[in-house]
Amino acid sequence: MKKYIYSIKGFDCANCASKVEKHLNTKINIRSCVIDFQNDRMFIIYQDTPYTKEELLSFIKEVEDDPIEIEDANQLKKKKEKLFDKKTIFLLIRIAVVVALMVTGLVISKVMFPGVENWQNEQNAWIPISIYVAALALGIYDILWEVIEHIIHLQNPIDEHLLMTLSTAGAFCIAFFKEAEPVFFDGVMVLALFQVGELIESILSKKSKQAIADAIDLRADFANLVTDNKIVKVSPDKLNINDRIVIHVGEIVPVDGIVCDGTGDLDTSSLTGESMPLSVKNGDHVLSGTILKNGSLTLKVEKLFHESTISKIMELVQNSGEHKSKVDKFITRFARWYTPFVLLVAIAFFLIFGFVTKDWAVATYRSVFVLIVGCPCAIVISVPLAYFAGIGLASKIGVIIKGANILDQLCNPGVLFVDKTGTLTYGNFAVTKIVPNDITEDEFMTYLLSAESRSNHPIARAIILHRNTAELALKQENYEELAGYGTHTNYEGHDIYAGNVDLLKNNGIDVPQINEIGTVIYVSSDGKFMGYVVLNDVIRDKAKTLVKKLNELKVKIVLLSGDTLENVKSVAEQVGIKEYHAKLLPIDKTKYVDEAMQSKKKKEAVLFAGDGINDTPSIMKADVGFAMGGIGSDVAVENADVVIMQDHPLKIYHSIKIARLTRAVAIFNIVFALTIKVAVMVLTLTIPNFPPIFDILSDTGLTVLLAINSVLIIYRKIK
Repeated sequence: MKKYIYSIKGFDCANCASKVEKHLNTKINIRSCVIDFQNDRMFIIYQDTPYTKEELLSFIKEVEDDPIEIEDANQLKKKKEKLFDKKTIFLLIRIAVVVALMVTGLVISKVMFPGVENWQNEQNAWIPISIYVAALALGIYDILWEVIEHIIHLQNPIDEHLLMTLSTAGAFCIAFFKEAEPVFFDGVMVLALFQVGELIESILSKKSKQAIADAIDLRADFANLVTDNKIVKVSPDKLNINDRIVIHVGEIVPVDGIVCDGTGDLDTSSLTGESMPLSVKNGDHVLSGTILKNGSLTLKVEKLFHESTISKIMELVQNSGEHKSKVDKFITRFARWYTPFVLLVAIAFFLIFGFVTKDWAVATYRSVFVLIVGCPCAIVISVPLAYFAGIGLASKIGVIIKGANILDQLCNPGVLFVDKTGTLTYGNFAVTKIVPNDITEDEFMTYLLSAESRSNHPIARAIILHRNTAELALKQENYEELAGYGTHTNYEGHDIYAGNVDLLKNNGIDVPQINEIGTVIYVSSDGKFMGYVVLNDVIRDKAKTLVKKLNELKVKIVLLSGDTLENVKSVAEQVGIKEYHAKLLPIDKTKYVDEAMQSKKKKEAVLFAGDGINDTPSIMKADVGFAMGGIGSDVAVENADVVIMQDHPLKIYHSIKIARLTRAVAIFNIVFALTIKVAVMVLTLTIPNFPPIFDILSDTGLTVLLAINSVLIIYRKIK
């Protein structure tokens, strides 16, 4: 099986995309097809040899007459979609002509038949009728053709196009009932307003996509390439490894690189969501998507444009639509049943009211507007848009969520398993305690630094951090590292050992009983115990806040670590975690995750947060796996459901908040839309002469309102 990602454009609405998606899933060689209308993406998993783009277009034309375009997806393309393309401009001209004909018909009928209500049987009535029919033909031909296409290809024709065709035809039929006031004008007005609604929805959809894309897309448009002692502006995708580029104040870093000249402060909020500037100097790594606030930098290109951090982020966000939310799937099924239901309601009212009152004109008129109210576009467009905006909001604060389905699961977390090193702690040892034995601290540190000066062990590096030991290292004699124990050296005639308690005891040195939390390094000189230092992994900022916030949400937190019981217990107590397990291998962690998966409640999700490398099995096993600070790790990006750009544990809680906000907006849109539509439908059926403008607004106006409500998610602030 092979997975292909395409860029697909040309759909008028989400309904059309859903219809094509369903049709492509019937093809034998397609295992699954998902169309993400918001991102203009199509994801297809083939059973065998993939279809060509021409074959896919021919399948699409079986159910969709819109001019669809398919290309291979390329995340490097960055161009804004025109709000007014040829199709939109043509529709705008058609609407203008239809409105002009409609007004002309109204004026002519009033001039030719002043004071006459039922002028359709008057002499020369064919003149205004012909004008209205011309307006009808010009306005409805594309809608009617959609219905005909469905029938020809044996597809279900019951959608908004059929509703509009029936409502317009019904309005015209009313005009020929005996004693009925001509409603040609109303019929064309309904059609014109529907097309205006289609125009507004098209523009709004493009505008919404662009607004969200602009909010999260910080790819640079150019790079300042240093070549032959000149600086030339080039496209970032033209850069090669080891090229040198210059970054000026206010410019976006186009690719990941290493500072080879200059200093400066970077705004990293686009990647991490943090407003604090990051100071960089020679030798520091710089990620693409950051913005230089002051200073000047020359970078050596470390990664190609399409492999750089910001391109990875954009690819993940753009491809998030492959996995739809439960609410989104519900809406697809709902629309499939809702539209036929509305049609049945209109038919039932028409028959019952007509037979009871014998006023078929009124029965037809009211049924027409029931069909208009019943269009499901407000829900079908706004709900997927809400989830897309939620993923966009998360990316703005440095959290990459790989799909709308992940947002669903984050709404109901049951238990969070969290790794210690690199997740709750920084993963870097630091000396937290120095205890000399009958000597000064300076004398003790001289012995200790001598023993660690030539070692590359992480503990040794932590001890000599920020200390210049180069000269000291040159003075060591017979220096040796004893694997699993420590080091041994001779310095200025002193025989020095530094390491664990067994190292000293094995060399006949008496060591007192010491009870400390952390890693203890013992030091001796000339057979005498000189003291010890304690190293601990420093707990991350906000780790304690994360535990507190998740406890408020009734989420159970379990700490899993391969470290010693004493160290794990110490970290757990400091951050407030009650359950913890120590000395675990990666496979041991997955057992705890497995047990939680089997015993969880139906709607609860099991979460796991780790560093994305040795915790990968557990990240993959959990319902939602978090990779901390893992955008640079291919393993993390590939296997995690959520990638947290910065090593910031509180962003786990932020992810849950965004998920719940997104679901709340989606559910509000559904409930609000149905409430308004049902209310307007009831009023249309029960109140004589109910203004038709409210029926139009309950379709087009509601669609615009709820789409805006969804897009506003991207501008929310997460505290």
